[in-house]
Amino acid sequence: MNLIEIFEDNVVAFRYSRRHFISSAALAGLAPVGASCAFNSNAEQKTVNYDNTHPSKATADLLSLLNIQYPIIQAPTGSAVISDMTAAVSNCGVLGAIPLSWSSAQQAVKTITDVQSKTKDSFFANFVLSFEPIALPAALDSGTRVIQFSWGMPSSAMIDSIRSANAVMGIQVTSKESAETALDLGADYLVCQGMEAGGHVHASKPLARALEEVLGVAGNVPVAASGGIATGHKMREYMQMGAAGVVMGSRFVASKESAAHDQYKKALINSNSEDTVFTTCMNKGWDNATHRILRNSTFKMWESAGCPSPGTRPGETDVIATYGHNKTIERYSVESPNRRYSGDIEAMAVYAGMGVNEISDAPGVEEIISRVWSEFLDV
Repeated sequence: MNLIEIFEDNVVAFRYSRRHFISSAALAGLAPVGASCAFNSNAEQKTVNYDNTHPSKATADLLSLLNIQYPIIQAPTGSAVISDMTAAVSNCGVLGAIPLSWSSAQQAVKTITDVQSKTKDSFFANFVLSFEPIALPAALDSGTRVIQFSWGMPSSAMIDSIRSANAVMGIQVTSKESAETALDLGADYLVCQGMEAGGHVHASKPLARALEEVLGVAGNVPVAASGGIATGHKMREYMQMGAAGVVMGSRFVASKESAAHDQYKKALINSNSEDTVFTTCMNKGWDNATHRILRNSTFKMWESAGCPSPGTRPGETDVIATYGHNKTIERYSVESPNRRYSGDIEAMAVYAGMGVNEISDAPGVEEIISRVWSEFLDV
């Protein structure tokens, strides 16, 4: 019997507590059913046994809907994500991410095909609707079966194409009102984002407050909590509130498989939540979009000048990094540094959520998921 079958065998409401996990403490070595990832923990691989109680029906529904083993979704963290990273996450029973917001149809097909060659497990394509999702048809035609939207609501044409492809649709929301809109559009699951998130953040409230609102209207639609979550303990906290699962971004950026620049990973490891700032500073390429980054020389330069508007910012035309033969990155660019970049990496947009307090290393994805699950079950 696999994890989903165990959940569905008894769908009574489950409240996470120390008592419920006493018999499950040894499950840190759990390996996903049908996945190629095998955790190298001290514990042997175990069969799930929840001592007569089970996680909520919402969690069981999310696992079944997304065809995953663990209620965790990888955030689509821009240039840090490559096919090896997505496949590694998916192979370990977590929903891997492919960010396609800025991809052409041809690029999307290449990326999706590459991921499919490395995993047979679930992944999703993410589209930021501040930009035209030109690769959406190609993503669906290539066999992507989970589509997620953020920073906007999909059009009826987008929804029709998803339904025609028998794909699952997730929508990121931040409030009761946005959740109601997404539900009216037929979202199969919701991602509730809080201000603690790293990267581009359209939330305006702390996650706990936003989640309470969204859960109040979500009904039977599962909701994943997103924002500043880097440990299984924090995962448990939001699932106690009623979240069906969680989204993790910065924790996966600081991994061996991530394409993030080594200086980026080191910055995450050496920072804490007070080092992050919610700002519009790094906006070349995405005007005035709020985001959370680590304070760096570019931000400090801008802040010391009084946070002037574009066109009057200090060092605005500075080329701070390069990659390839002719690609240059100017100060205030939205681009985050991956391993292809060289130059003043520290001055680029180093996106980070408030969960950096809990990031002290950059192990492999397999170890991260094993550790998070062990923490989640910790008694």
